[in-house]
Amino acid sequence: MMPQVCARCQNTTSQPVIVAIGHGASAGGGTVYACPGKCADSPPKQPNPFGHGTLLARYVPARRWR
Repeated sequence: MMPQVCARCQNTTSQPVIVAIGHGASAGGGTVYACPGKCADSPPKQPNPFGHGTLLARYVPARRWR
């Protein structure tokens, strides 16, 4: 696997561990990597794309007019 930047300590690691999948509104998501060991055990908290305050949570379907 190619070296990646750790999401927790921001150091480059040659043995990255996948800890999460990041979500994006327009460009899609991305993989979140961490160093093996302590960093992988406590990855940074990721926002919930369906949580309160997001566009998906505020979506209200349009009413049909007759």
